Amino acid sequence: MILPFIDYVLTKYDDKVVLYSTEKNIPGTDYHLEFLRTQHHLKPKYFFDEQCFRKYKNVLGFRDRIIRFLKKRKAEKKRIRYISYIFSIIILIIKRVSEYFLEIPIGRFADKQNYSDKIMVTTFSEGAFPNRAVVKIAEKRSIKTVAYDHGFFLYTNLRPTGKPINMKSVRRKIHKLISGKRYYCSSYITGNSHKDTWFRSDTTEFKELDRVYEISTPRYTKEWVRIFRERLMNNNQFIYGDENKLNVVFFLSRQHLNVNEMEFINTLQKLSKIDNINFVYKPHTRGFDVNDECTINGFNASNVNSILLSEWADVGIVFGSSIGLQLLLDNVPIIVPLYIHFNTYIIEKYKICITANSLDDLITILSDNTKEDIVKLIDNRKKEKFLNKFLDANKSYKQIMKEYYEAVVDMKFVQCELPASYE
Repeated sequence: MILPFIDYVLTKYDDKVVLYSTEKNIPGTDYHLEFLRTQHHLKPKYFFDEQCFRKYKNVLGFRDRIIRFLKKRKAEKKRIRYISYIFSIIILIIKRVSEYFLEIPIGRFADKQNYSDKIMVTTFSEGAFPNRAVVKIAEKRSIKTVAYDHGFFLYTNLRPTGKPINMKSVRRKIHKLISGKRYYCSSYITGNSHKDTWFRSDTTEFKELDRVYEISTPRYTKEWVRIFRERLMNNNQFIYGDENKLNVVFFLSRQHLNVNEMEFINTLQKLSKIDNINFVYKPHTRGFDVNDECTINGFNASNVNSILLSEWADVGIVFGSSIGLQLLLDNVPIIVPLYIHFNTYIIEKYKICITANSLDDLITILSDNTKEDIVKLIDNRKKEKFLNKFLDANKSYKQIMKEYYEAVVDMKFVQCELPASYE
């Protein structure tokens, strides 16, 4: 999501950009990092390699082992819950102490910054280590921090996880006590509509809405897609299957977002058996682990860029991922399988998708219709109106990037006119 901004800064200005990663291998970033390497000779630096001496590296390794242990315990779902919970609390305290110790080299990082520098992190990552410490210390040093989107919130309901938050929970209070004070970035730059949706949803618990500024989303603009395709993809194409069949891509989502996992698996398997389609599925980087490939007669596109898949597809099946916006930009009809998840999707509300109420409905749509028939089921006028309202905001790419740059560098915020309220 931040790639268009980095490209704009390095192309139009003399500003220095330093890219840090807190992970050595980040899934789904190969094409984006390649773009920065080939176009701007910019490579990410591993944050802890840059900031930590050996003793801190040892503490970091200890913390990583604790995290792996906690994940393993959670996966095992121990029966003796209370003993297990008390034990996990003790482990969390040890983890928090190690993070407190690691704030020392992070403080050195903040000390090296000038007051005019801006530190950017993904939205809501400031609540977790190490970004939490970076934002905390930067605030004390009067260095501005800016959070940017890592997606686009497409739900019209504010509880996409379906899990009510019990603010009075004893466990919750204990976790908050261990975690310490919540720190916020100086400002949050987000897409149109997010202030009243994503930032109020059950996934965030956000309380500083006066820091949130809505600006158009550069990633989902026609001009950026053109730039990315021409300058990195070299107009390459994804090729798969029989050219006489319907090209179908199923973009998978994250299972914790009100997804019926049994319906999802059943749909994945049944779609792979339809004779008249070339079936491709794209796993989400933080979603379902499709480990039963032997029963799926289709192509696992984990290593194929979604922009190439969108260009190849005749039809896209989506139930939550923001890649649906890319499909709209490429004039690819979207089918939303309503029976797989229990959320409401914004493209349903604006009637710019095809809905399937059951697996039989979905199979019928794909089996009994040609590509031309399916295309006619989408109202292009409604689609363009939607794209202008939520993505481009009726502005040119140059204007969007100028506003985004000013919001980050000069802290000048131009509020876009908000879309109509969600129902």
